[in-house]
Amino acid sequence: MIGQFVSSHNCFRIIFMTRVLYCISDRGPALNTIIIPFVSIAIASAILLWFAMQMLPSSFLGAAITERSNHSQPARQLGGLAIVPAILVSLWIFGADTGLPVHFLVPATIAALILWVIGFLDDRHHLPESIRLVSQLIASVIAIYGLGEDFRLLPDFLPLLVERALLVVALIYFINLTNFMDGIDLMVVAGLGLPLALLAGFSLFGLVSLGTGNLAMSIAGGLAGFSFFNRPKATVFLGDSGSLPIGLLSGLAFFMAARETTILAGLILPLFFIADATSTLFMRLAAGENILAAHSRHAYQVAKRSGWPVWLIITSVAALNILLAACALFTLQSGWSGALATIIALAAVIALLVRLRIGKSQN
Repeated sequence: MIGQFVSSHNCFRIIFMTRVLYCISDRGPALNTIIIPFVSIAIASAILLWFAMQMLPSSFLGAAITERSNHSQPARQLGGLAIVPAILVSLWIFGADTGLPVHFLVPATIAALILWVIGFLDDRHHLPESIRLVSQLIASVIAIYGLGEDFRLLPDFLPLLVERALLVVALIYFINLTNFMDGIDLMVVAGLGLPLALLAGFSLFGLVSLGTGNLAMSIAGGLAGFSFFNRPKATVFLGDSGSLPIGLLSGLAFFMAARETTILAGLILPLFFIADATSTLFMRLAAGENILAAHSRHAYQVAKRSGWPVWLIITSVAALNILLAACALFTLQSGWSGALATIIALAAVIALLVRLRIGKSQN
């Protein structure tokens, strides 16, 4: 009987892998338009970043070490200077082949460049919050405009202008939470780059468009190149010149995924980032803190300060994001499986957040 079970199990695995290989081979053009941009931009980002490190003075954009810092050795906020241009160039080179229209690429590029410049100036001179917020508002309005008049998420429930306003607010929030979550080595890579890479994988099976997949994979590729310099102990950080435009482009990718699949799937993919940033925001509001002031109270930062090794935090977040991607897939099905997947996703995120906040590392 055991032999029959093993035999049937192996048969199932063979059928499953055959189906996967068939889908991938059937999507050959999709594979080329996703994998090639990823590899190209990862290499380009790493090379550009290496040149920036060699050519710029060692003190240029140095990250100060303060009592709030989660790093103990000098690092430079050069990441955004190299990888954001690489991402944008990649989108223009490969975007047309994947169906990203010019009326999307132009506004998205302008919006990202606005935040890139503002982020660089803030890294250099610490701009007032008012300038940062106004620039984010302008960039978000431009980016949402680029999605096109036919882009709707809730056409049966909200008027167009109301939905557009909510999308702008949501995009501003995603820009800022990306900036907030860029607090320890590799966190943006594992917490945002991995979900984006998995989203791009959805396009290989026709679950999202090639355009959405290309946008997601371009960002993930840039972060992959950045990861060589951001691994513990990091010598380079993204800086605001990186986290702000990457937050904007990532938000657009998840909005597009939500439209092409379900809103629930679009939320579940980056759920850890959303949950950590949002829960921390409410905790600080409840404590009467100035939410605009810099802090080090995110769950992953609390874990780092309580003794968790950075690699343990990052691998925990990465494993969670793989689970969340699987849950997002199941939400595409109607019935109990989608509801169960949503419950599992929420429970897993809450469990990790609680573990990070209250648990001491066992290592």
